[in-house]
Amino acid sequence: MTISQNSSGLFSLAGKISLVTGAGGEIGQALAAGLAANGSKVALSDIDQTAAERAAEAIRENGGDAIALPHDVTSPASWKQVFDAVTETWGAVNILANVAGVIPGRPAVLADVPLEEWRRSHAVNLDGSFLGVQAGVKAMAPGGSIINIGSIVGYFGARSGVAYGTSKGAIRGLTTQTASSCIAEGHDLRINTLHPGYILTSAALGEQVQKLGSREAAERAFATRNPRNRCMSPDALVGPLIFLASDASQFMNGAEIVIDDGMSTQMPGTSFAKG
Repeated sequence: MTISQNSSGLFSLAGKISLVTGAGGEIGQALAAGLAANGSKVALSDIDQTAAERAAEAIRENGGDAIALPHDVTSPASWKQVFDAVTETWGAVNILANVAGVIPGRPAVLADVPLEEWRRSHAVNLDGSFLGVQAGVKAMAPGGSIINIGSIVGYFGARSGVAYGTSKGAIRGLTTQTASSCIAEGHDLRINTLHPGYILTSAALGEQVQKLGSREAAERAFATRNPRNRCMSPDALVGPLIFLASDASQFMNGAEIVIDDGMSTQMPGTSFAKG
């Protein structure tokens, strides 16, 4: 397929239909808004439909086209209901962003990781993405793009985050295997992954706001995890997501993109900037 060399056309999502899971959270909200700003109609799904509806309303207030849907990503039946609802509203989905995920409420060393936390991390982070790909194969339009959200801890050890780190590491294998299967089975569908570094969200800060006395203090501490001593916001993922969703990446399949502000280039403990 010939694509325009005009930058606005190359990355345009005009006429495309997107589904973003976990869209009630800060990362999902940012990615859904980014897709809408580039011309896509966006279905925002979340187990917390109220949060998804607030995010959808913000998109509509800015002139975009958005709907909110309840969604349990661990349920095959819920996936079918969501895809059916979007298809009935607008047509077949072109872009799926598997954003829904959970992180531990508090750090736990290996010996103390509760089995319940282990299972929940894998059910939402890994099984949820697998079920999304599986449902997408059946329901998405030809030429569709699925973007999984992994993590930099899928490449390196996650301190006090065994369950989360393992679930995100498995996303790497999921992307490779499902992309390979789609090619072998003749499905016209691309599957790629974004691996963020530490993204500043309220959930990521966790108990540190209370522990350190203010959000500002917690953000300063969070920034020291970054070798450039600054925080990455959810908006840092918007550009890479648009790239993978658009025709600009039409020959990328089974690929991984790391967005970590150079964190993975550093030796832990010796090269982080001073606080």
